[in-house]
Amino acid sequence: MAFWVVVTFLAGAALAGQARMNGELATRLGHGLDAAVWSFGSGLAALTLVLAFSPRMREGFGSLRKGLRGHEIRWWQCIGGVIGGLFVYTQAYAVPIAGVALFTIAVVGAQTLTAVGVDKLGIGPAGRVPVTVARVAAALLAIVGVVVAVGGRVSGSTAAVVVPAILAAVVGAAATVQQGINGRVTVAARSPMTTTWLNFATGTATLLVLAVPGVRFGSFGRPETLAAPWWAWCGGLIGTVIIAVTAVAVRPLGVLLVMLLMLAGQLVAAVGLDALDPQTRDHITPLVLVGLLITMGAAALAGVAAARASRRARSAQESDAPVAG
Repeated sequence: MAFWVVVTFLAGAALAGQARMNGELATRLGHGLDAAVWSFGSGLAALTLVLAFSPRMREGFGSLRKGLRGHEIRWWQCIGGVIGGLFVYTQAYAVPIAGVALFTIAVVGAQTLTAVGVDKLGIGPAGRVPVTVARVAAALLAIVGVVVAVGGRVSGSTAAVVVPAILAAVVGAAATVQQGINGRVTVAARSPMTTTWLNFATGTATLLVLAVPGVRFGSFGRPETLAAPWWAWCGGLIGTVIIAVTAVAVRPLGVLLVMLLMLAGQLVAAVGLDALDPQTRDHITPLVLVGLLITMGAAALAGVAAARASRRARSAQESDAPVAG
């Protein structure tokens, strides 16, 4: 469990780096949707290359077909990448109107509260996880931490941001469900890379469908320039690692703890990236650091609750085991 805690935290840090890459690429290309299609499409191309040389990954599709025939998993659980595509598309629409700060608050608030329900309903591979005071407290504390960290950068909100904020909350909640069903698919396929390929395939297809009206109305088309730094083109590759890690980690940790660890890692890395960039160094205010500490505390509280629940489950199994002799 400690191993997956660390790995998931690092995956959250990688998510902050991916956001920086995709943001830089969107700025250079001139359209956010262009960058989103490249991110998903390049990740899909890399995974397809791996698929061609990985018998284990191909075997995963065979195991998944058996799971579908045996009703171990449902077909709709295999298209979680649609949610990822919709998330990126909504981000491209909402951020220019509502701003990054308000978008982040809406997404994280919805994700945190939804994660408790996802664990309670047993959507993830960990099964039903009871709602405890510690888990609810951790979820609420995480929301407070994010609001404190970015709330100072939300200025003069108007009615124009209401719809983007609502959409951000909806896709944030959906992304939490996606983590749970991805874990289920990974258990059925016995291969996280199979799950990752499915996510990128369905996500890329979703973005291409959504790009059709963009071609008609000019919000998607030929990039203004391809002169972007080499690292800005790597967002899709980073995304493949992030999805693969979370698809495995959600089984031992549960959706809520995975989400909180990802959030903590993302905030830590975001502060570090801002500190390295002279243009964004001024964004690191005392409120940002306080919010970061609060969010880290929320992740730690959720981790303690998960560890206690795991110990209680093991104790229950040992007490129910038959005694030899």
